[in-house]
Amino acid sequence: MRILATGPSGSPEELQLLREAGHEVVIGRPLDQPARQAYTEAELIEAAREADVILASHLETISRRVLESSPTLRLVIVPFIGTDKIDVDAASGLGILVANSPTPENFIAVAEATIGLLLMLLKRIKHNEAKLRRGEWAQRQDRGEFLFGKTVGLVGLGRVGSHVARRLVNWDVRLLATDPYVPQLVAQDLGATLVDLPTLLTESDVVSLHASLTDETRGLIGEKELRQMKPSALIINTARGEMMDEEAVARALDEGWIAGAAVDAFVKEPLQPTSSLRHVDPEQLILTPHNVSHSEAGRRANLQLALEQILAAGRGEPPACGVNPETIGRWRISSSVPLPSGKRAG
Repeated sequence: MRILATGPSGSPEELQLLREAGHEVVIGRPLDQPARQAYTEAELIEAAREADVILASHLETISRRVLESSPTLRLVIVPFIGTDKIDVDAASGLGILVANSPTPENFIAVAEATIGLLLMLLKRIKHNEAKLRRGEWAQRQDRGEFLFGKTVGLVGLGRVGSHVARRLVNWDVRLLATDPYVPQLVAQDLGATLVDLPTLLTESDVVSLHASLTDETRGLIGEKELRQMKPSALIINTARGEMMDEEAVARALDEGWIAGAAVDAFVKEPLQPTSSLRHVDPEQLILTPHNVSHSEAGRRANLQLALEQILAAGRGEPPACGVNPETIGRWRISSSVPLPSGKRAG
């Protein structure tokens, strides 16, 4: 197979397993390059034209046009969880499998990072560090807050949200969650009570976003939702930038609708210099470049799972973490039958 790795983040030698199995590996633009830009659609179409597999970075958008322009393509895979930059419906229609790499190192790391951001906000770490660096000392008005006794609302109770819940249950907090795909008994086992979103927003002291990006969750938190929150409340987004209206969050902080926020994912990445979030009081807002949960151990584990799935595909086995399993039947046919140039199994 010809494998296009659009954005490896480590040494090219990490892909040696694929070469040793007899596959051709084409290295794209390494993510570690300074000012590395995502491929344009036209560039990606050209790069992927003869690929059997695309190992995609988080910067690349795998559109319908890219998929349709790659007649030999059989698998698009990412070495992380999110597949929202891949047109999965188009892939399914073309008989192309899409897979991710949801390792425990991935979602546990996001859960840990969420707790860290929550505590930084509650304890006013940035505010007090800035004051100290200015040569000032703590005053009564600089004190932080307990997590003990607070109500924490989790928007999404899947892999990440459930791990956040597990870590918070021993902090003596009240846990609320909203997730239409999780039964009440599952939530109860995690110590959480399922409620609707408006209830969660109005009753929570901390709101943390952990849902997948779908048509249902895109734009989920806007001005209306932020105004439903307590003026003392905090919001954390370690999920996807498109779930939250960034302009509304900036206004909410500037105008005092809410007290603080931490944001690790943005609608457009890297975060643009003109973003309104950059102009918010930094003592109220923690901004991290979509890496707050990243670790070298996690990166290696994610890549290893992705490589194992690519090798399985090379043996004619569907990937273990496919997100469109309904396509496996068509994929088996197209993977086993050599096709004339420019043709795809129907």
